[in-house]
Amino acid sequence: MKVRVLLTLLIGILLFGSFSPFGSAAEGGEDTIKLKGSPAQIGEQYGKQSKEAIKKNLEFFNQMAPLAGLTASDLAEAASEFEEFLAVENPELIEQLKAMAEHADVSYDQLLAFNALEEEVIGDGCTTVLATGDATQSGNAYYHKTRDASRGSSQVVVQVEPEDGYMFIGITSAGSTGIAMGINENGVSVGNNVLSTWDTGRGYGNLTVIRLALEAASDAQDGVAFIENLQRASGSVYGVADKNEAAWVETTANHSAVHWVVDEAMAHTNHYILPGMEQFDTLETNESNERWSWYVSTHHRLDRAQHLLDEDYGKINSQRLVVLSEDQDPAYDDSTYWIDSDAEINGVKMGSVSTGTFDGSKLRMWSQLGQPSVSPAIPFRVDQPHIPAPFNSGKQSDRIKETAGNRN
Repeated sequence: MKVRVLLTLLIGILLFGSFSPFGSAAEGGEDTIKLKGSPAQIGEQYGKQSKEAIKKNLEFFNQMAPLAGLTASDLAEAASEFEEFLAVENPELIEQLKAMAEHADVSYDQLLAFNALEEEVIGDGCTTVLATGDATQSGNAYYHKTRDASRGSSQVVVQVEPEDGYMFIGITSAGSTGIAMGINENGVSVGNNVLSTWDTGRGYGNLTVIRLALEAASDAQDGVAFIENLQRASGSVYGVADKNEAAWVETTANHSAVHWVVDEAMAHTNHYILPGMEQFDTLETNESNERWSWYVSTHHRLDRAQHLLDEDYGKINSQRLVVLSEDQDPAYDDSTYWIDSDAEINGVKMGSVSTGTFDGSKLRMWSQLGQPSVSPAIPFRVDQPHIPAPFNSGKQSDRIKETAGNRN
């Protein structure tokens, strides 16, 4: 399947630093960066504007690869296999990656490897929420995701207007052509949690699946069908919501199951929970999962998240979901909804690097870059290419002061 790529508009490069628990504004960048033209032109502008962040992420990726048991030969092989797949399915993406690599002054092969193996090397574990109908204050549907990863991964907020697809806004890692979570002009939000499985194959990675679904989905049912029919590479659960409906889509490379969330608030973490999908789970048998703090805590986080959602039944809205994301106080033993900022595995700091709360009825995303217990949630609209102050100021005291007002 050929999908014509990617960005005609990238807003706000906002970086998550290696040594800071806070998001900070990109130095020298404008508040709004517009990217238009062919895939090559888009890649050129992306590479120029995100140059330092892309370099930083590739350096971090190469530092982390040995901890994942991957050699330089393994990375080269992954890059070659990914390029072979894209040459058939999405050659336009190759054009963008080549231009991005050239103008960011990084290795094209390393950028390919990063896009093929980011979740495996840097890690990507999440706690997500879908809430609909009687469970919410308005009766509308909501999606919420906190993204957990190795600290040091630079996160960016992007607004995307594809040449052939719907406009959307989302959050991802600098240099990634996929999206970790986002919402499109139809009010369809999509994100994922990584699931460990033995059923893998050649196909699109999780973040690319999300981006393609955002480009293609006119409503939640359309998004679910798109994900089920797409050629996928590995295990994941995708949360899909529009303003009225929401569903979980648990997947492997070759199988899927769907649960429509009706008049309920339901959480998901990093293990299969839908009937019939448990047979594909390798969470307990895959020793490599032990290096990720989110895999270790997946059952505990699910219980904690569901408990908090049950307490808020009938009152859930965007602000309450943001408050849930701040349930990270290490002083309380039961406060384990998300991974705390002090978590460390094999000498690598782990934790929440970004969150998104999505309201399809308002075409809105509330974004937090950095540790959610201290980072403010700032609203973005899909159709308004503007970074609200003080999100881009880099002044943490100002941002904290404005947090409560920005949630409404």
